[in-house]
Amino acid sequence: MRKEVVVVAAVSTAATIAAVAALVRQRRRRKEQRWKQTQTILRKFARECATPVPRLWQVANALVSEMQASLASNETTTDLNMLLSYLASLPNGEEKGLYYGINLRATDFLILCARLGGKNEPISDLHREEISIPSDVMCGTSQELFDYIAGEFAKFVNAHPDNGNDTSAKEKKLGYTWSHSVDQVTTLSPSAIKWKNFAANDTVEETLVTNINQALAKHDLNMRVYALVDDTIGSLAGGRFYNRDCVAAVTLGTGTNAAYVESSQAVPKWQGPSPKSGEIVISTEWGNFSSSSFPVTEFDASLDAESLNPGSMV
Repeated sequence: MRKEVVVVAAVSTAATIAAVAALVRQRRRRKEQRWKQTQTILRKFARECATPVPRLWQVANALVSEMQASLASNETTTDLNMLLSYLASLPNGEEKGLYYGINLRATDFLILCARLGGKNEPISDLHREEISIPSDVMCGTSQELFDYIAGEFAKFVNAHPDNGNDTSAKEKKLGYTWSHSVDQVTTLSPSAIKWKNFAANDTVEETLVTNINQALAKHDLNMRVYALVDDTIGSLAGGRFYNRDCVAAVTLGTGTNAAYVESSQAVPKWQGPSPKSGEIVISTEWGNFSSSSFPVTEFDASLDAESLNPGSMV
């Protein structure tokens, strides 16, 4: 009887081991199959995304061609807007004093201040605060938006006042940048802004700078905005403060853009008097750039088809 029990136990154990081994082999085969499928997808994706040097040159040449075409005419004939910023000058690194700035973004805005010490001196008294924009303000008018921002900015200034030696009754210039496309006609009269996430239906008709300055005055802020630029140009200005040889800035985030310094003689559509510096800062708005040389995969096509603007970004 014991012998039979031992035999049964041995057979059962062997059967269990065999079953486990078969299960392990089956799982291993499935894993290997999945890995082969993954490798096949990755190889296909790599082929579709390939950017050999000749293709890169095609893209670069197409970009330069559209940049030149856009700078030559005020008519919208290319994917690049090449917006002209009417800045009198960029920083030179010798600026001194406490400076305030506001960056309006998609659903929030950033307020900051910093004390510049001039040439080769470190920046001090750096403070920043990010504030979310309430949904009712985002769906309101531009003036309501600016009033809200000015109110929060007044609180920030009270918390971080200018107590330095440069304090005076003189009106201060406020830096105001946007994470949006700003097309400026003159320094004090931007003609339009593409809001993306804001309603602000009256923005095109009204002068943005005037609205902003009215909101600042409403909150007793002795500051004034003289020019509106997108945040890429703001980045270029920051780079120029540290290095006078800085000529370009690139932003990479949910979107991308590039700004650079161009000779005024290379901008045929510039209609005003030549700047004293002989330079013009250009915002390329290259996030809209498209080329037949771009690699487009099935995943790009699928994503584009489900976007809010199918066909406009691919």
